Amino acid sequence: MLDQFLNQKRNIYMMALAAIFCESFSSVFLKLAGGQPFLSLRYLFFYGAAVAVMGIYAVAWQLILEKLPLTTAYLRKGVTYVLIFVWAALIFGERITIQQVIGIAIIIAGMVVSMRDDH
Repeated sequence: MLDQFLNQKRNIYMMALAAIFCESFSSVFLKLAGGQPFLSLRYLFFYGAAVAVMGIYAVAWQLILEKLPLTTAYLRKGVTYVLIFVWAALIFGERITIQQVIGIAIIIAGMVVSMRDDH
């Protein structure tokens, strides 16, 4: 059933986006863990959540790599940096600088240019 689902290109890209979303959110859990006393219950919870999310990501990414060329898959991982940028601002209230916005714009431009070859 999963193999049939992954035979459609649209589904592979949706799964890749979901996997990248998971990967980016693991950074949120790690930052939350880092704000807790070492080996406290909250530290272990957030760290465990990060490990669980990365486990889900690893399995999904392996399935994706079976269906997509390596360059196609990894060029899309730039979305991870964009999502981490968004989480830093929205969840942690971190300050956004013009240099960071320019960097994110360059990453997005690179992904757009690389996607032109796929269509």
